[in-house]
Amino acid sequence: MPAKMSQDVKLLISLFLPFFLIHSVQQVYLTFAILLYQGYGFSYEMTAWIIAMYSLAAMLTRPLGGWLLENFGIRKILVWSGVLSFAGSSLFFVNESAAMLLIGRALGGAAFGIGRIEPATILLVGRAFSGAAFGIYSMGLFSHQALCVSEKRRGAMFSLLVVGSILPMGAVAPLGEWLLYNSQVLLYLAIGPALSVLCCVFGGRVRATETQQAARGGGEKKSWGTYSELFASRSFLFLIITGTLIALVDALIIKLSLLTVDKGLIISYFFASVSVTALIVRVPCASLLNSLPRVPLLAPSGILMALSMIVVSFMPSNGSLVVGGILFGVGLGAGWPMYHAIISDLLEPLLRPKGTATALLLYDIGFFASPLIVGYFLPRLGTSGTFGGIALAAGGALALLGVFYWLPFYRKLRVGGERP
Repeated sequence: MPAKMSQDVKLLISLFLPFFLIHSVQQVYLTFAILLYQGYGFSYEMTAWIIAMYSLAAMLTRPLGGWLLENFGIRKILVWSGVLSFAGSSLFFVNESAAMLLIGRALGGAAFGIGRIEPATILLVGRAFSGAAFGIYSMGLFSHQALCVSEKRRGAMFSLLVVGSILPMGAVAPLGEWLLYNSQVLLYLAIGPALSVLCCVFGGRVRATETQQAARGGGEKKSWGTYSELFASRSFLFLIITGTLIALVDALIIKLSLLTVDKGLIISYFFASVSVTALIVRVPCASLLNSLPRVPLLAPSGILMALSMIVVSFMPSNGSLVVGGILFGVGLGAGWPMYHAIISDLLEPLLRPKGTATALLLYDIGFFASPLIVGYFLPRLGTSGTFGGIALAAGGALALLGVFYWLPFYRKLRVGGERP
């Protein structure tokens, strides 16, 4: 038993820093909407598309990430997706550098086959590259852990790993906001490429346990599961509904800076509160996630996140940002690791790379749709009406599904006593 725990801990240590770095790249751009809207003068709609392009690219590359992990191993996909992240985030210099503008025009022309590339198009290309890199990189890390961590420690290990996704919200995101408000745009834009280089360096050092052997559990050689087998699983519909709905609420934070700018507030109060609260939930309480029933707790986690957005939207103040951040941190701190652990709980090992890729793809659908919904309704309902309305709708849907779908689903699992 101690030897097994030692293997789990070694794996966690090797994955933690790459996980932290790729989420730092992602979360430094939580304030990117401020630069696009106030600095570059893009409309709400164009800002929404530039922000959403990241999630669209991540979504479309999730299945590719599963295939890459099965065929090339964890280290190669981390290094090369880190290179792609560097290329994409470097294109964000297009409005600041003539040299990068030329590079962006060449890449944009190659991608779209058009003669005249506007700055917005180059930013879309950069966001697409960055999103694709994040999708493959993070999927590889999650799938690798899902295959290699023992089931008894899965809840705690996922909880501790995803601490790396919340730390940047309390450190890197506020730094980005501070740089923007102090007119340090070049320094702000340099963070992404610099962190992407580190993603390559530390991704290449991940402890590369043989994934096929881990999936077989040391037994006879078997081929990886197919997508048809995955779609036939009783758990597939559950993963679709869960990922998409919770992501709609979670993704509101990537455009929340538009609400705080509109109200004259400091969004770092929210990010810092989320980060600290989620850390408290994930670190001291990590072992609880090994024993608590994960399926019935997903709906309450998402409802807390929706309640957070309702508080911030309809009672806008720096104080409500702190209160909302605490509520969001509790929901996110418990819900995000539980969602990833559930993927492993419900799927056979040989289906986990494709299952993880598909589940994260569905989560990305919510992240892609949410900014576009916000961009559409902002000119019509205002910031409070838009953010509050989306949170009310998603929170209500989560409550209904929790009572009428998730709890019955959980009871069937317990009665059946078998993996769906």
